[in-house]
Amino acid sequence: MKFTTALVGAGALCASTDAFVPAAVPASSSTFVSKRSVVDAAAPAILASRGGDVMMSLGGGGSKKGGLPQSVSSKITNIFRGGSRKGNSNGGGVNGGGGNGKVPPLGASSSAEGDGEKKAKGLGVIWAAYMSLLASQPLLTKSLTSMTGFALGDLLAQKFIDKKEEIDLPRLLKLASFGALIHGSSGHFFYNFLDSKIPGTAALTVAKKVFIDQVLWNPIFGCMFFGYMGAVDGMGPSGISEKIKNNLWTSVKGSWTVWPVAHAINFRMIPTSQRLLYINTIQIFYNCFLSVIAQRE
Repeated sequence: MKFTTALVGAGALCASTDAFVPAAVPASSSTFVSKRSVVDAAAPAILASRGGDVMMSLGGGGSKKGGLPQSVSSKITNIFRGGSRKGNSNGGGVNGGGGNGKVPPLGASSSAEGDGEKKAKGLGVIWAAYMSLLASQPLLTKSLTSMTGFALGDLLAQKFIDKKEEIDLPRLLKLASFGALIHGSSGHFFYNFLDSKIPGTAALTVAKKVFIDQVLWNPIFGCMFFGYMGAVDGMGPSGISEKIKNNLWTSVKGSWTVWPVAHAINFRMIPTSQRLLYINTIQIFYNCFLSVIAQRE
């Protein structure tokens, strides 16, 4: 408000010579008050109203007659022209910068905001493309999502748990193929069926789904996983049965430490079409565990 009053007042004074040249005094008189001196006089009020950050130009130093001192006028002009970019000794830098410090160049903030907007738009485009593919090709999309989740899980397991210097490619392909061929398709049909038979997100409904998933589906999934691993490794029926017997209980107990809470969130908040994306995001880390125990005989 102070800035507006001071600026309007100065503009009004500058708009008409009659406002500050008395009729009785001729224009050529030595007592003539110039427009420049009025602006000089108004400058401190303008500066005070804006904390020293008024982005306009007053020209050079003060006038010799009745104006501001040369040093003050030059400082005002410098501030108005953006000539000083350092914070003052009192901690109030130009454009709100910290005292005794350099203020970031003009446009730096807008540039950072622009980069953030570009990244957000890029993620938005990726998400829109994924959702479009999920709507048009749900089974294929979920299978590819599971393939990616199991591949990343095995890569992490090999690198940080087994600490392999070189990636075991056949092992990686085995886990990735299970995700693509078994996990994605079975999860697609199972969760669609479960949601169709037990719709809703009420607390009791969620509890029922978590129970079914962990008590019924979890062991079935374990049998499929270890059976597939044994079959790909060339084991016969007896060898596959033994592998399942040796590893299934460990897998089920490990699942109970992670998935009850994860699935409570899943069945409460995640749409049916996005369940496998959510599951695979968490399962990247759980797959590290599966990948390790899958290597046991």
